[in-house]
Amino acid sequence: MTKRATKPRCRWCGGDLPKQEGAGRRRVYCKQGCRQQAHMARKLAAAHGLGREDLIISRRQLEELQGHLYGLQTALEDVEGDLEQARKAGLQPDYREAFNWLFESAHQLRSAWIEPRGT
Repeated sequence: MTKRATKPRCRWCGGDLPKQEGAGRRRVYCKQGCRQQAHMARKLAAAHGLGREDLIISRRQLEELQGHLYGLQTALEDVEGDLEQARKAGLQPDYREAFNWLFESAHQLRSAWIEPRGT
């Protein structure tokens, strides 16, 4: 399997970071506004006793993400069952159809991005 090189992304908004040349510390935010929002969010989190790894998202965002993951999980189960059924029947499994079904199911996750919440 080919591994795609992951582009560096802004820690706040997830946007692409501008290309950086030369020496120095690598950028982690795409613009000053994102850096400021991240700083304010860290201060607010600390005031409420939240740690670095704690996250606050809306219930709607969580349920939407869970729905996408459930769709992918059921697609995997469908494909596993179809391939096993074809093998038991002595037929050649249709891997292309299985891939297309999984690709369509996984494609929905492409748009599932949870934005950090501001103050």
